[in-house]
Amino acid sequence: MSTDDIFNTLTETYGGYYNIDKDGALPPFDATGYLSNESQQYFLVKAAHIASVNSYEHVYFKKCDELDIGTLNDLDRTAWEDGLSRVRPSADHKNTDVALIVIADRVLEEVKSAIDTYKHSKNYKLGFFGFSNYRLVVIEALSGLILTNRRGRDLKDFIAHIIKKVGKGV
Repeated sequence: MSTDDIFNTLTETYGGYYNIDKDGALPPFDATGYLSNESQQYFLVKAAHIASVNSYEHVYFKKCDELDIGTLNDLDRTAWEDGLSRVRPSADHKNTDVALIVIADRVLEEVKSAIDTYKHSKNYKLGFFGFSNYRLVVIEALSGLILTNRRGRDLKDFIAHIIKKVGKGV
């Protein structure tokens, strides 16, 4: 499996639900994605508005030959800061999550042992105006190894399934 194959398959799959931007992606990322889920509840008619619940997610994709701890630190900081800069807390805001997905040919041991230490979260006005969480997924393309932080574990099976498709040549 090549880094490009995994990257292209991931961005195509995410593109089914997310707005993916490869050309205008924030440097140093190769692609960024955005998902907006805004729902409203009414009682019988729209004039009887009960509540709105808005959820958002920003995903940052990066591919590289070798992932070292310095590079991961820079990507982590940039993704989290940019994701937070897009948050618009309000009474209708439920969450704005940030996800970083890094695909590398080789992941250094220092990164493998430190992956769990990458965690960010923030709440707005004690959670009444929502919250933000951070998910990190690192994929070693040559071995198929998928590493995640605690919040990123829910993406692991999904990404493993996509990588399996790439391996089969689908």
